[in-house]
Amino acid sequence: MLRTTTPTRQLSAVLVTASVFVGAAGIGPAHAVERCKVSSKTIDDPAYSGPWPDNWDFTVKACVTESGATIRHWATVSWDMPESFAGRRPVFNATGTNVEVTAMITGGGLAVTRRTDLAPRLNQGKDGSTTPASYSSRWPSRHRLFTDVILFLDWKGDGKGPQKIRFSPSPSIPGSSR
Repeated sequence: MLRTTTPTRQLSAVLVTASVFVGAAGIGPAHAVERCKVSSKTIDDPAYSGPWPDNWDFTVKACVTESGATIRHWATVSWDMPESFAGRRPVFNATGTNVEVTAMITGGGLAVTRRTDLAPRLNQGKDGSTTPASYSSRWPSRHRLFTDVILFLDWKGDGKGPQKIRFSPSPSIPGSSR
């Protein structure tokens, strides 16, 4: 008995073969490339001079992610509060206590900054972490991009303005549209 193949089956076989070939050749959907840098700082509470330890420990993970033509700048901020914090609320002023996550161009140039208020979270009286607002966009290939993170702490009762603490930026990543 002679078997005939319909045009639909022939087309399906061609598509499956082409898909396998493209997959084997490494030509497929874009994979995300992520570059992060983690840094930590211990910050003294200038408004407290009592007998208990008063240093806050902050850790920042600054990241830049490239997925296809999109670049995403983001960070995670974590903190461990000191023993001296127990029963003292609020420690931070509502205005002036925030984190800035900035998309930067290597060699100079500001792309975009997102500022997130941290006072409500820090004044809750427990260790924690947050991933503030991020920024995603497309950038020309001639730019190398990285994420910069600055923490501003405005201590209640120290008589000063916000303290600016810079953390290590993410490694750079090439821009999109290669």
